[in-house]
Amino acid sequence: MIVSALAAAALYGAGAAIEQRQAAAAPRSAAGRPRLLLLLARQPLWLAGIAAQIGGFAAHAVALRSGPLATVQMLVAGELVVAVVIVRFWSGRPLSKASWAAALTVVAAIAAFLVLTSPAGHGHAGGLPQHALGAAAALGAAAAGAGAVASAVAGLRAEGRRRAVLLAVAAGLADSCSAVVTLAFSHVASHGLVAVVTSWSVYALVVSGAGNVLLTQSAYQTGRPMITLPIISAVAPVASVAIGIGILGETPRTGVLGGVAAAAAVLVTSLALACLARLGQSPPPEAPEAPEAPGSSVKSPWPVPSPAPEPDLEPDLEPVLAGCATAGRA
Repeated sequence: MIVSALAAAALYGAGAAIEQRQAAAAPRSAAGRPRLLLLLARQPLWLAGIAAQIGGFAAHAVALRSGPLATVQMLVAGELVVAVVIVRFWSGRPLSKASWAAALTVVAAIAAFLVLTSPAGHGHAGGLPQHALGAAAALGAAAAGAGAVASAVAGLRAEGRRRAVLLAVAAGLADSCSAVVTLAFSHVASHGLVAVVTSWSVYALVVSGAGNVLLTQSAYQTGRPMITLPIISAVAPVASVAIGIGILGETPRTGVLGGVAAAAAVLVTSLALACLARLGQSPPPEAPEAPEAPGSSVKSPWPVPSPAPEPDLEPDLEPVLAGCATAGRA
């Protein structure tokens, strides 16, 4: 479980870094629409990111088949650190110490929260029988999916930072929905082809997977990686542990002191996310020299698409789109 979950985190993080870099250049009018995926599918680098995500999904499914949903999601949350490291390589300059500290704090606080609320014992889904597990997973997936849709609708109507936050929350909930469906599918898959074809999970996996990709790319397309990536990395595991404990019957071992510590972890996560959002809004100190970057002799070996002109973007968003590598990702 540990090896598979960490492999999924590495592949997810690499794919997220690549996809965000490409999606940030897509036209804003395509957000939340299948047209966005059609535009991105023309970019070979974006397809490489999708390939990494598919590999991550395979490793994720193996981990979910072997351990509790909450524990697996805790380990997969490490994808945020992987994405930050890749962005640092692309930028050619180190991220600020504050950005590093905030990103690592998010991961550490999430890990602490999920450790405190992880189920007792080594079983998963509360030891539910197959039919009960399927029904509980369907309910959990429906709850996460409904939340994702509501947040996406609100996000597509919003502007600026609020748009980025809401779409990132939608993407995180969609990720949790996909994880729950994957959990159900991983158990059905071991019963043969007939069981797979007749199970709801295989069809829900296709729908939730497509929706997850679309919402994630829409969040990346806002061009605010310091907001979207940490929020997605925080919402997905926290929503998963809530479903695991509240619906799948994974019993936490948290006592009174553990509950206080878990609440403190949530508070620390919120403060770290707020810090990342603030850093994502502020241009780096060398911002005035940013326009010289495209013509400089030091360039990343990765192709960077030219951002499409968007007349309704906020003024402070343009430096992020034009210099995503300078702002960094977390």
